Amino acid sequence: MARRPVLLFLTDVNVPDSVGDFLRTEGHDVVRVREIMAADAPDPIVAEAAMHAKRILVSWDKDFKQQRFMKPRFATLSRIGFSCPEPDGVMRLQAVLDLIEYTVMRARGEPITLRVARDKFQVTC
Repeated sequence: MARRPVLLFLTDVNVPDSVGDFLRTEGHDVVRVREIMAADAPDPIVAEAAMHAKRILVSWDKDFKQQRFMKPRFATLSRIGFSCPEPDGVMRLQAVLDLIEYTVMRARGEPITLRVARDKFQVTC
């Protein structure tokens, strides 16, 4: 049986703890935004922290789709954006975690954006 890769995640303040807890039980390294900065830190600061620490930002809002995150300054940001109802988060994560791990490993450090919706999983490289 192949060993799972250990991925580094930073969960935004709007991500339910159950999502971070599930990722940890699967062997991944998870840091919550509120553990390293103020909970009301602006999104650009959160994105900078994720990029600096080489962590995949996990968020539950659409703010990171804004034009300002298309600027070269954020070119190395990798992100998983959930758009399913929060109570379904862990269930959806369980269903797509293998795909997330595979996608991250295939990207070989290149930035990726993943979208986890109620009934779809979308990858943008």
